[in-house]
Amino acid sequence: MDLERRLRRALTITTKEFKHALDQGFEPTTGIKTYPERMVSYYYIRAIAMALPRASVFLELPVTGKRERKQNNHIDALVFNDREVVVAEFKVGWAPSHWEALARDFQRLSGPIAKEIRKKFKGGPRRRAFILLGTDCWRLEKAKIWTSGIRSGKWNLPKPMLAARVHRDSLRVFSEKGKDYDGYYFTWAVIPFDEMAA
Repeated sequence: MDLERRLRRALTITTKEFKHALDQGFEPTTGIKTYPERMVSYYYIRAIAMALPRASVFLELPVTGKRERKQNNHIDALVFNDREVVVAEFKVGWAPSHWEALARDFQRLSGPIAKEIRKKFKGGPRRRAFILLGTDCWRLEKAKIWTSGIRSGKWNLPKPMLAARVHRDSLRVFSEKGKDYDGYYFTWAVIPFDEMAA
């Protein structure tokens, strides 16, 4: 089964876990459109690890920046086994600018960082490599924009996210009417790139 389907199946489980946690009375936001990225990334990373049998996971992994330094430059998660590797970045998605930030992450991950990761796997087996960009949104309309790529108001997907090889998907965490939402959704993109060569 391909990674996209395995990941969707695993996210179906972790979104239910997230909903169960929220049902205990905790809120992911204070009501002023601010909440930590980890509120989202934890459930994504669990799902990626579930989708890759016998996965190894590194979080906040330092990588070389533009000025050849590792300070203040990292990837949110690197998840791999002997066959596949997923490099992942996450953002909370309550503003269109966060989707732009994910597009910048995509460019960063598919450039020098990919080369650096390839070097680390030298001497090991070849791995199929993927970039995963995970986010969330508070309205079904926004989730549909994410999956369809069709612009609505200020919300539109950046050009790198519209490429043919990008698989975009979404799952509902919960449906409920609120002041600025009609439900809460996880939205993500999986982008295959060159094999991590041994």
